[in-house]
Amino acid sequence: MAENLKLESDSISSTTSPSFIVGIGASAGGLDPLTKFFDNIPSNSRLAFVIVQHLSPDYESKMDNLLSRHTTMVIHKVEHGMAVEANAIYLIPPRKNMILSDGKLLLTDQKTDGALNLPIDIFFQSLAQDAGDRSIAIVMSGTGSDGACGVEEIHESGGIVIVQDIDSAGFDGMPRSASATGTVDVVARPEAMPEWITRYITNPTAFPRGDGNQDIVFGRDAETTAIFRMFRQQYGIDFSYYKASTITRRLDRRVQLTNTPTLAEYLKRLQEDPHELDVLYRDLLVEVTQFFRDQEAFEKLKKEVIPEIVKATNTRSEIRVWVTGCATGEEAYSLAMLFDDCIRTIGSDADLKVFATDVHRTSLELASTGVYSREAVLGVPEEFRERYFQKVGELFHVTRDLRKLVIFAPHDITRDPPFTRIDLLSCRNVLIYLDSAVQKKVLSLFHFGLKVGGTLFLGPSESIGELDKEFDEVDRKWKILRKLRNVRLSHPDPVGLAGPPGLSSVVHSRPSFVSTATRPEKNWFVPEAYNELLNRYVPTSLLVNEHHELVHTFGESRHLLLQPEGKATLDITKMVEGDLRVALNAGLHKAANEEGPIVFTGVRTITQNGEMQFRITVELFKRAMEKMFLICLEEMNLPQISESDQESFDSHGQTVEHISLLEKELNYTRETLQATVEELETSNEELQSTNEELVASNEELQSTNEELHSVNEELHSVSAEHQRKIAELTMLAKDMDTLLNSTEIGIVFLDVDLKIRLFTKPLSKTFHIMEQDIGRPIEHIAHKFIGLNLQDFISQATDENGDQRLEVKTHEGETYQLQYHTRDINKQDDGHVLTFVAGG
Repeated sequence: MAENLKLESDSISSTTSPSFIVGIGASAGGLDPLTKFFDNIPSNSRLAFVIVQHLSPDYESKMDNLLSRHTTMVIHKVEHGMAVEANAIYLIPPRKNMILSDGKLLLTDQKTDGALNLPIDIFFQSLAQDAGDRSIAIVMSGTGSDGACGVEEIHESGGIVIVQDIDSAGFDGMPRSASATGTVDVVARPEAMPEWITRYITNPTAFPRGDGNQDIVFGRDAETTAIFRMFRQQYGIDFSYYKASTITRRLDRRVQLTNTPTLAEYLKRLQEDPHELDVLYRDLLVEVTQFFRDQEAFEKLKKEVIPEIVKATNTRSEIRVWVTGCATGEEAYSLAMLFDDCIRTIGSDADLKVFATDVHRTSLELASTGVYSREAVLGVPEEFRERYFQKVGELFHVTRDLRKLVIFAPHDITRDPPFTRIDLLSCRNVLIYLDSAVQKKVLSLFHFGLKVGGTLFLGPSESIGELDKEFDEVDRKWKILRKLRNVRLSHPDPVGLAGPPGLSSVVHSRPSFVSTATRPEKNWFVPEAYNELLNRYVPTSLLVNEHHELVHTFGESRHLLLQPEGKATLDITKMVEGDLRVALNAGLHKAANEEGPIVFTGVRTITQNGEMQFRITVELFKRAMEKMFLICLEEMNLPQISESDQESFDSHGQTVEHISLLEKELNYTRETLQATVEELETSNEELQSTNEELVASNEELQSTNEELHSVNEELHSVSAEHQRKIAELTMLAKDMDTLLNSTEIGIVFLDVDLKIRLFTKPLSKTFHIMEQDIGRPIEHIAHKFIGLNLQDFISQATDENGDQRLEVKTHEGETYQLQYHTRDINKQDDGHVLTFVAGG
């Protein structure tokens, strides 16, 4: 039977058909968003609301009572065949599935065979078929994927789909699954959903569909733009390049914390209060840092990355580390400690410089002081704390030696040029707040600033996207990457280096030549003389990389190199012909596998200047992770070539030798491949059998997992309702205690064995009773009444199943009205209540 939870005078008439039907799917964590939603929906919206939850089959839901405090609409527990009416809320009962057909709600029993049950999908699908473009689907907090299939049918029928913002959802499984379908029209917090629904039902044809990233509050464009302009003018940073969801969420947080009713009023406050502007600025920058954050990642750096950098720096003079978004400096000092400790351990004389940058100057000032609280340094290993900190009172000061290693400077990674020749670059959890186009630009600048073999250290949730071919993974989990090569990267320039629109342009560049002194010694001639000597005495030479691509030429080489027909190439073996190609192929192959230079003499080739003979030397150069080959081509008729070098280059022999070597490698590869194939075939048969077992097990586990999710959601819903009920009972108990302490009536509460449970203070006037008497039989307590036998009186009252009254007198002549009460006539074993009213 439908329950009307409000008085008729407070109810809104619901005798008309609804203009739209709103289906709401909610599960674990759904109580809070539902109450916020109905706090903001008008009671006369002419809409019908059908709530489908995952309910426990063994517990009676109190959702109707809980929602009745947040709306004046009529709330119904659905019965089979109930018609849907406007300005009413309908709740699915436990152990039932529900569909909408011809404007009526029909119930069916849920299957009990253990099969997966998705009541939200079932209702959404029927809602799409019955209401069509008058349907509105809302997916709120919950685990699992229930509702994802249903929202697709709502979308196809012409209705709209609204999903709760995952940041406000206690459980984000259902909202994420619905969003992944690509059919979501609005993502919003529960309290903002009614405004979107009002906008839709007012003009459905003009409603923007399919974006799924709508702002969750209206009227923000002008205010947000004004706030961004204030930041550009005050701090020189443009937050329009940050992700909109991050900015909106942080802005909302400050608006709520300052108890400002609207964003427009918050803008006025920012204009009048510079301190609040700075607080918002720091909040938008999301300054979250600590010493040795993610201990496992720093252990990886300490054991595998930093020692390699220090050892490779023995022949150089400087190690350069760059920490971007350093905030108050904890991570910069952490890396400085690790590098300094490694340098001491290895005994290197390398000079360490740690560049720590941020856009927030106040944070940089705090970082530069190097003073931290006891709580802040708890993450520092004890040996480092003793070596690199000095305790002053309750504070810890960074030592002077460590402070000298770190250079703090303001720097905006989205606009300013990068630091260069960097060995380790740390940019953790900064890119996740930037727009994707800005991320690409920043990563390309990082690639430019790193040395070949340099390490990039990102946050665990960040990735390098399209630059994955330019980095080698050192650790996938903690996003520790190593730069492979120097290459010019093209990148989008969404922000440019000239500053944001509306500000004067500042070009960050260096002049190609700056004169700072006179030239009495003609120093300007040295480079020209150097080039002249190279051209005159150094033979034609070619520098190629490990992919045999031409990197640089020395001397005149245009008469040797030709661009083949078709696609342009830098492959040196394709840019030469004849014996020269054979010699270079053989030389590069041997140089990569043998130590020392490879020399061929008497190599003949036809050039633009006629037939020429060369002495070819191919030598491998290694530096860090990069390999380069230097090819030197000396003409045989040069004076410095001795007679012993005049051996004729055997092109055929070298070709045969090269082919023979390649055949040996091919045979070895074939044998290895054959053995591997045989092993794989054996393993594949075993894996096939194992896979079949795993598939069967996975299906069982999947079914069990969905059941557990459902049970967990039900338990969470029950827990939420219990919490509400406990709060009510706590308040009721306080009220009862207040009543009993303030009454002038003597009252005693007895259990079924006539033992004292509770009594009021006025009772002590006629009974010799104290606090320690609770739990004792009432017959053991002496009283002042004449001829009163309480056991007989209670027994008679119990037999007659009703309240009994009796006038009794004390030895002092005072008259009292004794009255017996039962808690429940049908449950007399609950106990007894006696009241003594003076003056009866």
